[in-house]
Amino acid sequence: MNDQETAKYARLIRTQVVLASGISLAAAGVIFLLGGPLPRALGYLGLLSAAAYSCYYLVLRFYPPKDSRWSNSMMGLLAAAILTPAVHLTGGIVSPFVFMFFSVLVSEALYGLDETWTLQASLAGYLLVVAGEYSGVLASSNPWALEIYASLPVTALIAGITTAYLVLTRLTSRLILANLRKKVTQEAADKDALLRKFSELNSTAQIGVLAHRIAHDLRGPIASVSGYLEMEGLRKKSPEELADLKSVSETVEAMVESLHGITRFGKPGGPSTERIVLAEFLRDLLAIVTFSPQARWVKFSPGYRPGEPAATVASRADLQQAFFNIVKNAVEAVSDNPDAKTVEIGIEVKDKEVLVSVSDNGPGVPEEILRAAFRKSITTKKGGTGVGLIIARDLLVRNGGDIKLRNREGGGLTVAVSLRAA
Repeated sequence: MNDQETAKYARLIRTQVVLASGISLAAAGVIFLLGGPLPRALGYLGLLSAAAYSCYYLVLRFYPPKDSRWSNSMMGLLAAAILTPAVHLTGGIVSPFVFMFFSVLVSEALYGLDETWTLQASLAGYLLVVAGEYSGVLASSNPWALEIYASLPVTALIAGITTAYLVLTRLTSRLILANLRKKVTQEAADKDALLRKFSELNSTAQIGVLAHRIAHDLRGPIASVSGYLEMEGLRKKSPEELADLKSVSETVEAMVESLHGITRFGKPGGPSTERIVLAEFLRDLLAIVTFSPQARWVKFSPGYRPGEPAATVASRADLQQAFFNIVKNAVEAVSDNPDAKTVEIGIEVKDKEVLVSVSDNGPGVPEEILRAAFRKSITTKKGGTGVGLIIARDLLVRNGGDIKLRNREGGGLTVAVSLRAA
């Protein structure tokens, strides 16, 4: 059990103790005010119960036990110790307080308390009262109880049925609540899976659409320029003109290679890993992102040299999805800036890691949201699903990477990604 779960259990126990103390005090007050037919001894028991629960609360509040199993067991034992004399005072085998044993067992199941001795203590207390009253060791003045005690088979039958139902209550209540919790957990997992799949499909579709648009818009002009250069190459040219023509041809070839990189990036990859040179990878990524209308006025500042050799071994499809989500978030973060809209991308090799940072000059993220960024589906964007960074984190982790967020001193957010160096 982690610290968060331990604190949760401690709060639940304290809440139950306070409720038990209040109920005991209220019951004692009602008994003293109304008088008979309930014995005054039951009222004193209520006061004793309220005092015991209050003392137990103070112990839990100021001297919390390190082992939650101790506090869970003590809570059940205290309840059984109080209910046992209450059952004796109110009719023994026919006492309505027997049903309080059932309520204690059900409440423990509701609170999710395990490894308690409440059932054993409840059975022992109930059976001791029945055996004591049947044998005459404990005096009973309830006429219904005396009629039952006059017959051993009837006494054994009723006591056996009550015992069996106490055991069944413990088992069935825990089973039912465990199934309900499992169903709720599964539904939450299915919902997160659907959101994640939607986000993945949405981002992948955006990559594909942008890549298709770029390819469609550039193929025609590049083909025209290439055809023109081929025709010009057939004509007689001076050395200076040939040099200029060669320079233009090299530029066109570079554009063709860039176009191939864009179309490769837009295609879904397989699960296999490969060596990826991050500078080239990010160049193809930025070529797609900058073509988006939302990034029209965004200035991308690569903080690394064009020939940076830093590389990693990972699934290209996973990195495409992860970095597209990260850069897309950065673009959306600066979209409402009234002045400069800047996204800076850095690559740094440190020991056996490659650090890739994506920084924007947007408004940043509140610290409380930043701390829960990878634990909950939280978003500050209208219409956002809040799972983009969670998906990016999962994709990076399964490729041996990691991701961290931090606000920049001058405003904005930095997403720092660490990958294994190849």
